[in-house]
Amino acid sequence: MKKIYITISLLCAIALTSCTEDFLNVTPTTEIPESEYFDDYDTLMKGLMAAYAPMQWPDFVFGNYAPLQFVSDVMSDDVRVGGANETDIAYLHLMRNFSATPNYTPSTLWVTFYSGVYRANLVLKYVDSASGMTAASRNRIRAEAQTIRAWYYSWLWKLFGNIPYYTVNPTGPFIVEQYSADKVYAEILKDLNAALEGSALPKVVKSSEYGRFTRAAAQMLRANVVMYQNDESMYGVVLADMREIISSKQYSLNPDFQSIWTDAGEWGSESIFEVNYTDSPSERTWENPLRVGGSVYPTLIGINEYSGPEFDGGGYGFEPVEKALYDAYDSEDLRRDASILNFSRFKQANPEASYTPRYEDTGYFNRKYLGRKDGHSNYNGNAPELNFRNNYRVWRYSETLLAAAELIVRTGGPQDEADAYLNEVRARAFGMKPDDAAFASKKRAATLDNILFENRLEFALEGHRFWDLVRFGKAEQVLGSRGYTPAKKYLPIPQSEIDQAQGTLKQNQY
Repeated sequence: MKKIYITISLLCAIALTSCTEDFLNVTPTTEIPESEYFDDYDTLMKGLMAAYAPMQWPDFVFGNYAPLQFVSDVMSDDVRVGGANETDIAYLHLMRNFSATPNYTPSTLWVTFYSGVYRANLVLKYVDSASGMTAASRNRIRAEAQTIRAWYYSWLWKLFGNIPYYTVNPTGPFIVEQYSADKVYAEILKDLNAALEGSALPKVVKSSEYGRFTRAAAQMLRANVVMYQNDESMYGVVLADMREIISSKQYSLNPDFQSIWTDAGEWGSESIFEVNYTDSPSERTWENPLRVGGSVYPTLIGINEYSGPEFDGGGYGFEPVEKALYDAYDSEDLRRDASILNFSRFKQANPEASYTPRYEDTGYFNRKYLGRKDGHSNYNGNAPELNFRNNYRVWRYSETLLAAAELIVRTGGPQDEADAYLNEVRARAFGMKPDDAAFASKKRAATLDNILFENRLEFALEGHRFWDLVRFGKAEQVLGSRGYTPAKKYLPIPQSEIDQAQGTLKQNQY
């Protein structure tokens, strides 16, 4: 049995900062009562909101940038790293070339996600003993905490594979068993199955609770981990989940794809789950990045020394988009220019626009998350660049449709149904309805290759592509020239954790 020492993540997990009850405006709070004891509904809810809090942290925490979309996509064929040079956020440059090392790996994500695990465990420890709540409230909080814990472990599992796993927070020397990746998957699935049993998670939430897990969001997480594991024994279960979401009629595709990425598009008809960011009220500063507030991701990927309309001018020039991704779209596909800013094309319409290229510049930018000129207009502090209000769109209804199509194909289900789901997404991409005569030439059969391609176009720059290539068995074919091999599936475990484990933690063979 391999056991390791957990220290950094637990120390960070008990940091105290500000609190609010409103999930819509500042989801979530980061406060944990000093006693770490939740004895009634109110304190338990503070603990639950504190468990959500680390979902906001990855864009910038503990002195490092690690937005999940960028960290994921940098290993794909869709973006470069950019920035000032190859030493600027060095671990991302190394990850892109599949040459990460234990000293250059996303260690802040390790700490962030274990902080979330620790907090979720606290809620689950006290949920049955806390007073002053109905059985329905108790069951909901328990199911949320299980889903939250599964969320954090799913990211640790995808990134690092063979990781320490615990459901009871360790004390003393913090010795924890290291699980194999397959065993971690089984534990994540156990949490999600428990959370989705019965009706503990609500199907819908009021606007003041946006950012809390619903049943559909938990179902999407379960589908995500099952499909990444290629667990055929669970395909029928998660396909039923997707069909349940579809048949509920609670979600629908936004007919205007570009508007999804605007303020008005947040928590719209297509949104199943988002991580909230806000520019007001915001307490987030460079000195206190764990405070609730906005996101720095739009600044990180913003256009360096930009001058012109629509976009903010203070960008750092990271994540230049590959021209090949732009060229992969049909010229009539509305997603192309809604997802990617082709600066040459943009300048034709806005001749006054200009910028100064940075390292690895391609002239193509991630338009979905670019900072808009008014993107932090409600912020009154001294760190506007850290406080854009762009929510992180985690799961959209289009993913439900495409996942359902894929699962039907993989299980030998009705081809007509799979085709219908795929083409519903494609029709929106061309501003049409599936039964429009003009759409006939754009229709595609739901094959695995077509679904993989559609995933690339639909979720471009949202952090999907690398994980899709791995689970479809295409990563070596597409990324082999950059150094990918099956041994590169899991990143090196941070050296700081190896050192603290005093030889008890086995490093990944990367």
